[in-house]
Amino acid sequence: MSSRTLPVSVNPRVMKWARESAGVSLEAVAARVGTSVETAARWESESAGRQPTLRALENLATFFKRPLATFFLPEPTEEPPPPADFRVLPGQESASLSPRTRLAIREARRLRNLAIELMAQVEGKVEVKLGKTRLHAHPEAVAQEERERIGVTLEEQFGWRNPYAALNGWMRALERLKVLVFQMRMPVGEARGFSIGDGSLPAIVVNASDAVRARIFTLFHEYAHLLLGTEGVCRPEECPVSGGHDVERFCNHFAGALLVPKEALMSVLPGASVAPSSEVTDEELEHVAARFKTSRQVIWRRMRLADLVSARKYQAKLKAWEEETPVKRKRSGFAVAPAKRCVRERGRLFTSLVLEAKERDLITYSDVADYLSLRLKHLPKLHTLLEKANG
Repeated sequence: MSSRTLPVSVNPRVMKWARESAGVSLEAVAARVGTSVETAARWESESAGRQPTLRALENLATFFKRPLATFFLPEPTEEPPPPADFRVLPGQESASLSPRTRLAIREARRLRNLAIELMAQVEGKVEVKLGKTRLHAHPEAVAQEERERIGVTLEEQFGWRNPYAALNGWMRALERLKVLVFQMRMPVGEARGFSIGDGSLPAIVVNASDAVRARIFTLFHEYAHLLLGTEGVCRPEECPVSGGHDVERFCNHFAGALLVPKEALMSVLPGASVAPSSEVTDEELEHVAARFKTSRQVIWRRMRLADLVSARKYQAKLKAWEEETPVKRKRSGFAVAPAKRCVRERGRLFTSLVLEAKERDLITYSDVADYLSLRLKHLPKLHTLLEKANG
């Protein structure tokens, strides 16, 4: 009999914690390892006395995206809860997060902790240039102040050749303030992004599966969460202009105001300089949105907040857009080069910290490969990419 088919002693509480923290059901565990739900439940029971085999644990380690050693812990490890969902009203229960989103949150926290250690070693201290605000502050004023801190001019914003260049430009601007920015794939219908602001180095994660203009808005929605000190999950539902949760309303207002300052909007909106008009066409809205590298929904919302459109017409147009047939995004037939994918997903700030730490022999090549999820043969190209970006 193979040793991998023999039962292995595992703390039932660890088995249950590993499964629940991954967001996986008992039914999914049973299907994964080819056993019954009753048997899987016994592995988590203090009194059942049944134990999984080593082969089953190896399978589940891959399934839960955990090291095999996790199952041999004496007790479950305490982990912080997922960021709050501020769109859930008091007394309501948050929707459960999928395994993929839970994995993204766990990975983002791991990378952030690594960045804190590396920055302390490389720079001698962890210095963050992030501002602070409160809910009673006016989002328009806060957005103007933060835009000046970020240092991106309207000329630069209008000059970006497309939304992808805009996303990269905004990300680089936030990274100059020592804000980590990661792009990770999650179900778009569940989360557009989240923020982690507890401690000394804040991080923003945007959903790499989302439309690029939506990612730009999410970037600053989550930035507002960091300013408020309220890390949270950004879900796809529309938050009303008035009503709803105060935190979400503030974050949405702030993001729109930073990306589309009122004075700049009035200067490019057709007819706005003559008289406020809600008769702007969808084509005109799209043209204005293209200049700001944001969505027509953001422009329409900014018009509503500027009293350029009535509440009735605002809601009517939103409803009409919702009823439109979604335009399927074309996927490129070319795979992204590993080095470029690394910079896109890990961000320039984190990637540069890892490479600098290796140059100082603070970490090993094995660490580099692990932290960047990149094969070592791609490091020369990665260095070239970062040099061009900083040149």
